[in-house]
Amino acid sequence: MIRINLLPKTGAQARTTAPTSGNRQLWLGIYAAGLAVLVIICGLMYYALSGKVQEQQRVNNELKSEIQQIRARSARLEDAEAKLQASKDLEQVVTELEEARTGPIRVLMELRNLLSVGKGPTIDPDTLEKLRRDNPLAGFNPGWDVRRLWLTSFDETNRVCTITGLGRTNDDVAEFLRRLDLSELFTDVRLTGTKATTDKDTGLELTSFNLTCKVKY
Repeated sequence: MIRINLLPKTGAQARTTAPTSGNRQLWLGIYAAGLAVLVIICGLMYYALSGKVQEQQRVNNELKSEIQQIRARSARLEDAEAKLQASKDLEQVVTELEEARTGPIRVLMELRNLLSVGKGPTIDPDTLEKLRRDNPLAGFNPGWDVRRLWLTSFDETNRVCTITGLGRTNDDVAEFLRRLDLSELFTDVRLTGTKATTDKDTGLELTSFNLTCKVKY
């Protein structure tokens, strides 16, 4: 059975259960001190974190500045490289135009030297000497009578030449081929055909020939 006491407490009982005024002040002081300590700790943490944030912002700003400087230098570098490439392209064009202007003349001069008395192909003397040491037949005959061969046509398209002519014998044609092959101006010399023929005016037996080669200029 539950019993409920509805009678008022006596004075002695009230004094034992109710807090005194001094206890209330003590607890209030403790709460106030704890709150003050908490406020101080929060303030210190705020200032510490605020300093770190400011330092990080400073570092970020420096990094942004460096990135902008690098991008600016990179842009200037790319611009310089573009100008350099344009200059090289222009130089290449000028070189090609100069070669196209002087190249054919040089080729014709070389052909003249190949078929001139006392002359021969344009070749480095040391290279020619080495070729002769390795193979005595690799050089050309400086005493060859150049009047024994003449050209009847010369055509050059995109640096590919087609040459036709007449020689007294196959040996004369072979000598011309050797000179042409030794020249620094000609490469890929190929004899494409020979044919025995007779000169209508003199009745001399001749050898007609045609060949192809490439020119370097």
